[in-house]
Amino acid sequence: KRTCTTLANHFQQKMNEFVGANSTWWYNGDGVHPNSERATMLIMDRKDDCLSPLIHEFTYEAMVNDLLPIDDDRITYDCVSAGAAKEGEEGSIKMDALLNDNDEVWVELRGKHIADVIQTLSGKIRDIVNSSSGSALNNSGKSGGKALSMNQMAKALKALPEYREIMSKLSQHMQIAHQCMDKFNEMGLLDLSDIEQTLATGKTDEERSPKLKEMLGQVVEDFRKQPDSMMRLRLLAIVIVSQRGLGSESDLQKLIQEANLSKKELATIQNLEKMGCPLVMEAPVGKISKIRDRRIASYGREGSYSSEESEYSSSRYVCVLKSIMEDAISGNLDIDEYPSVMPMPDAESMMGSASKPKMVSSVRKDTGASKWKKTSTGTTGASGGKKKS
Repeated sequence: KRTCTTLANHFQQKMNEFVGANSTWWYNGDGVHPNSERATMLIMDRKDDCLSPLIHEFTYEAMVNDLLPIDDDRITYDCVSAGAAKEGEEGSIKMDALLNDNDEVWVELRGKHIADVIQTLSGKIRDIVNSSSGSALNNSGKSGGKALSMNQMAKALKALPEYREIMSKLSQHMQIAHQCMDKFNEMGLLDLSDIEQTLATGKTDEERSPKLKEMLGQVVEDFRKQPDSMMRLRLLAIVIVSQRGLGSESDLQKLIQEANLSKKELATIQNLEKMGCPLVMEAPVGKISKIRDRRIASYGREGSYSSEESEYSSSRYVCVLKSIMEDAISGNLDIDEYPSVMPMPDAESMMGSASKPKMVSSVRKDTGASKWKKTSTGTTGASGGKKKS
């Protein structure tokens, strides 16, 4: 809190100096112009939401950064080439790609759920193949309305020179998206995400509220079959943060023993206390602690879960930052927890300003399927399953 307050005051001072030295610059609430319709910058502490970075997120950008080797926006991926394999086979070569704001397809898709990304890319590629230029290729492919294979896309890229640039970009992202899905299946993230989402929201995908003992049993089962210690560390941290600590020291030690972590990894778990996340449940002391406790409590309560928010059960958790932003917009943000360096605009002005632009819809809500399901071949489809009613 003290660091954020210092930064806020420093920023305000620098802003006042800049505006004072530039007569053409001004801002609402500067003492001359009305204190309405102005922006409010929130300087946050990681303590405000320790849970969200731990949970596996299945938007395109999150999966690329979480699952694939990426360095300063540069990623190396396996590019399927029609000339790199025999007929009916798929060969690949290593290619580099820059994923940044200069890539229009990346900008369009990075915030979408991976299932929607693959569906969108398939539709764009299919539209090109179904065009007059690609009709011959489409008829010879005998794929009907099914998605094109990587090899078919490589052939389409070669056969449609007039669409080479856009087809190359779409093919690139399709291959990166499929690489994400390969890691998703390899790491068993479908089952793991069910555990994570239930811990975070306090409810299963069927909106049942399981007892903690049941959830911890599932956690222990995952520990025992999970070979990656970093994944075990991540899941243990989710348990501790989402439950605001274990019920007793003995419960904590049992989980730590099952997690089988290294000394360095144990130190990481112990450092959660420095982030305001107790390892063992404790009684809150003081008003600020009570406010933070209520905020953290929303991790596993109705504040973090909305059956209408997400069509995907693997993404039903709503990060706590959303409730903080909503409180700021409605004028209900606690001034003790989030002190302001200048008078806040009244709620009516904030709500009036917020209602003018169209509100951004959830990146998780679309007409796609509500839950990924395992197919009969043992792989995980990026669509399918029933929608939540």
